[in-house]
Amino acid sequence: MDFILTENQAFPLYTLIFTLTSAQVLVLYCLSASNTPIQGLGLFTVYFMSALMGWILFALQQGQAAGGLGLDVAAVVTLITSYLLFLACGQRAGTQRGRWVLGALCLAACFSAFYFPPAEMFKVQLIGTALLWGAAGAVAAWRGWLTANAGDWLIAAAGLGLCSALAAMTLFPAGEPGVVPGRVLMCYTAAYVVVVIGFLGSVLLEYQQHLSQLAIRDPATQLFNRRGLEEALHLSLAAAARHNSRTSAVLVDIDDFPQLRQSFGSDFGDQVVRQLADLLQDLSRSSDVIARVGNETFLLILPNTAGDAARILAERIREAVADTFFRADRQRVAVSISAGIATQEGATTVEELSVSSGRALQVARRGGQNRVAAVDRKAQRFGTGTATDAG
Repeated sequence: MDFILTENQAFPLYTLIFTLTSAQVLVLYCLSASNTPIQGLGLFTVYFMSALMGWILFALQQGQAAGGLGLDVAAVVTLITSYLLFLACGQRAGTQRGRWVLGALCLAACFSAFYFPPAEMFKVQLIGTALLWGAAGAVAAWRGWLTANAGDWLIAAAGLGLCSALAAMTLFPAGEPGVVPGRVLMCYTAAYVVVVIGFLGSVLLEYQQHLSQLAIRDPATQLFNRRGLEEALHLSLAAAARHNSRTSAVLVDIDDFPQLRQSFGSDFGDQVVRQLADLLQDLSRSSDVIARVGNETFLLILPNTAGDAARILAERIREAVADTFFRADRQRVAVSISAGIATQEGATTVEELSVSSGRALQVARRGGQNRVAAVDRKAQRFGTGTATDAG
């Protein structure tokens, strides 16, 4: 690239690039220690480090002719980093489409530096960079549409914007010979800065969403915790109070769970909890809300549901768990649950439903394991489906 920056131009430009890249790498390093690493973190780190290397090479090449082989190193590095940006956007979006085709085109464009004169190589660089940035922008736009992440849309705008600008400069060159490279450099710099800001914004938004989910979700099962349960039921309980409708609760507890963990290990205990969480979601309705409220305890809130319907669901859960095979070290382990049912009419709260279903669970416990009991005005105990008075 036959273009030289003055000292007044070069110093603020390189300071900006170095500061942004260093800050970005520092943030990426901090996020890499997270229990849930951000998707695409690895390749974006490689991209930013490679881009910084490209800027350094461009600075060293200022005022010098191409190397002994006539190779414009900065142009080749620009093509490679553009391809890395496409790969990073693809990894972040969870897609690998186009990587082989664009990789082959990038490789061909890099090798063309050995055969084309500088002017022609500059055009090849423009076309290749425009294509790769356009593809990266399209992938980022697709992810931005799926996740509604503003940071991804910024990356998409940078990619598609630079693609359009480079295409226009290739098709309609104007001005003195040294003007176009200067415009290309400014456009590329602006696009790079937008990508840095966009990716930083994207990962921080995603991380904030992750922290928000941690506040209302159980990390092991992805079910609601107590706080998430109350937030999810705010409107449903308000509607029940307004229409005087019934709301039922089913409190499910794994029988002898501490002994299971002690006998077969904590991993087996975690496996049982996850399988039970999946089973509860499979058996419940879409309107039901499920939460893990204890180590081995789950609370199901059933809006617009009478006690008989809640009892039927609880019996189905009890039978399904009894019929499920749980394996520990290649041996089958029998697991059972006990459940307590409570029904409230009209205005109620999660706390009231939890306390009432907890009393019903105690009734079931007094009758032994693998049982279901209900509390609705007076306590009733259900074993295999037949109700008997408990008090």
